[in-house]
Amino acid sequence: MKTATFLLLLGILTWSACQPSPPEAQAQQTAAIDFEAEKAAILEVIAAESAAFWDKDYDAWASHWVHAPYVRTMGWWQDGGVTVVEGWDERSTRTRDHMEASPEPNPTASNVRRENINLRVFEDVAWLTFDQYGEDTGDALMDMPGRSRETRIMEKVDGQWKIAYVGWLLEGPQPNTE
Repeated sequence: MKTATFLLLLGILTWSACQPSPPEAQAQQTAAIDFEAEKAAILEVIAAESAAFWDKDYDAWASHWVHAPYVRTMGWWQDGGVTVVEGWDERSTRTRDHMEASPEPNPTASNVRRENINLRVFEDVAWLTFDQYGEDTGDALMDMPGRSRETRIMEKVDGQWKIAYVGWLLEGPQPNTE
């Protein structure tokens, strides 16, 4: 029952976060912020963090994260169910363990499409949701094929965007409707 409630809440949060912001709200939030420059910087961090993850480059991967106890990741996928990781120490340890268990770099896994980007940028915090489409590359431990509904909360640390929260819901391969 707790899992079903969690998934329902996660689904509602993801759905509501994916709704587009009204143009007037977007204009207000970005009046003093160079939105396009911040967007480019944030999307570069997301792409670089993903590439480092799939390349199994722990140090590069870790450089894109806030290293604090409030860091969180929450996600769901069919093979593993619900995953909740609390704090940098646990996130760091789990990722290092996954990389050691599956050390062969998988650079093709970072060949993903990101669409339906919904981004809000403030002075030192940003959040975004997007749909990510990945291919099945055969890496059973770290692969994310199909559509994944993604959420990121970013913070500026010493002038650089870093990841503080990752949420994902891997729906998997989508049926061919053509």
